[in-house]
Amino acid sequence: MNLQSLVVVALRLIALNFLLQVAVQLTPPMLRYLQVYGASAGDGSGSFLAVSWPFIAAIIICAALFWVMALPIARFVTRGVSQDISFGSLSLIDCYSVAFIGVGVFYMAGYLPELLNWAHYFLRTAASKPQFDDNTSSPYAVSRTIMSFIFGVILFVNGRRWAVALARKQGETSSPNRTVEPSNSRASNLR
Repeated sequence: MNLQSLVVVALRLIALNFLLQVAVQLTPPMLRYLQVYGASAGDGSGSFLAVSWPFIAAIIICAALFWVMALPIARFVTRGVSQDISFGSLSLIDCYSVAFIGVGVFYMAGYLPELLNWAHYFLRTAASKPQFDDNTSSPYAVSRTIMSFIFGVILFVNGRRWAVALARKQGETSSPNRTVEPSNSRASNLR
C-alpha cells in the first residue's frame, strides 16, 4: 500500500459522501415540489424546475468527476513525497472495504435512532387517529432519515464486492503508467 492509493481511497470516499448528501438532501424536496406544483404547470412554476434540475445534474456530474479524477489528483498531491506507508498486510481492497463499510456503518448508526423514533411516532399516530394527518410531520425529515439509513445498509452489504471491483479497476488503470524494476538484492549490490 502506498500513499497515492490511500489518497485515492480518501478522495473517492469524499466524492461518495458528497453524492449521498446531494441525493439525501435534494431529492425529497424536488419530489415534493413536483407533487405540489406538477398539476399547475401553467402558472409559471416551471422556471424553478428549469433552474433546479440542471443544478442538481451539475452537482452529480461534479461528484462523478471528483471520483474519476481521484487518481490524477492523488498523483499531484503526493508528488515529491515518500510513497511508502506501512499498514502491515492491508491491501487496496482492504482499504476500500474499510471505507465503504465504515461509511455504511456511519450512516446506519447515525440514522437508526432517528428511524426508530419516526417509526414510533407513526405507530403512535396511527393507533391514536384513524386517519393520518400529513401536516403533523415533515416529509423531508422522514425521507432523509429513511434514505440515509437505506444508503448505509447498501454500502455495508455491498462494500466488499465494490471494493474488489474498484481495486481491480484501479490496478488496471495505474499499472501501465508504472515502470517495474526488479528488486534483486544482488543487482543493487553490484551498482
